[in-house]
Amino acid sequence: MSLETRQLSSRKFSPFFSEFKNRQQEEAFLAYETGGNYQSSRLVFLFLGILFFLFIIPDYFLTQNKTIFCLILAIRGSFLLLVVLLFFMLGKERNPRTVGRWLFYYKIIVSAAFLTIFYYYETPSFHIQSYGVIALIIVFFAVAGRWIDTVCVSALLGIGFMLIAAYRFTALPLKEMAAVAVYIILILLLNAVFSYQINCYKRMQFIYNQELKLASEIDTLTGIYLKSKFYTEMRKWMELASRHDHPLSLVLFDVDSLKTINDVYGHLAGEQVLSTLARIVRNEIRQSDVFARWGGDEFAILLPHTGQVQAAELAERIRDLVASHRFASVGQISCSFGVAEYKKGEDIDSFLARADRKLYQAKSAGKNRVM
Repeated sequence: MSLETRQLSSRKFSPFFSEFKNRQQEEAFLAYETGGNYQSSRLVFLFLGILFFLFIIPDYFLTQNKTIFCLILAIRGSFLLLVVLLFFMLGKERNPRTVGRWLFYYKIIVSAAFLTIFYYYETPSFHIQSYGVIALIIVFFAVAGRWIDTVCVSALLGIGFMLIAAYRFTALPLKEMAAVAVYIILILLLNAVFSYQINCYKRMQFIYNQELKLASEIDTLTGIYLKSKFYTEMRKWMELASRHDHPLSLVLFDVDSLKTINDVYGHLAGEQVLSTLARIVRNEIRQSDVFARWGGDEFAILLPHTGQVQAAELAERIRDLVASHRFASVGQISCSFGVAEYKKGEDIDSFLARADRKLYQAKSAGKNRVM
């Protein structure tokens, strides 16, 4: 069934959070964006963690109080351990939402560690530390993570820095404090705007790529799979059925005398019959079933975990529904069905040929029946 079509039809973008409102679509985008590979982020975090810890070397020369130095060492060491832990966790985790939460916590911990060390420095340089805040904000926006989370963490980092500076640097001219605050705000706003635009652009590209993919897989008239996509799904389900010894059935059917309908009522009426027929069938099959337009008036249904008897019952139910339905401009029509169950070890052509022979037999036996 055309599950992708229903998902794309409900796509909505949240301008405040810079992401899709639909959670499944947002997760699909994140999986598409990363490809399930967070190797680059892992290496960046590990590098930054080691670099943050190595700043203990200048701390040793700048800090005269041993107690404060030991406290700073404990903070930097604890942060390095957390980074190493995150490095290994990212190597195993593939859920984009979970990874996003970890990255959010990582940024919070970095900010907290930076501000704590800044607070306990005996003679900190206000301007040098402000460069550190700006650098952290730039790094936060450069790495992966939710846009709104990054904006919030960066804003809290800037506010926390200015509050500590106001408490520690009482003799510092107000103009210098204000100038640094303006620089931090400008850097935050510029990164937020650029990051927002990039987020929007990437999601629009994702939508376009999804639509191109759907155009190559979905029949525009009926909204169901095309033959090429059906082949792909058949190979997948046949392999699973063979590996796990699960039943798998195939139903081929077509409209009886569609050529006559086209000749008498016109091709638009014939297309309306096919569209309505597809809707009737979609309402009767499961979400896991694979439904496709096989040819002009021929359709195929692949039924995973379904034996031949159950498949024939479904085909009979669909046949009866179609025969009793009054189609616009045409009236009543009928369909013929051929049903076959997968035999372990057979190839795709053999499986299709057996169902097609049954469909031919149904046609030869008088149409409007299941064989």
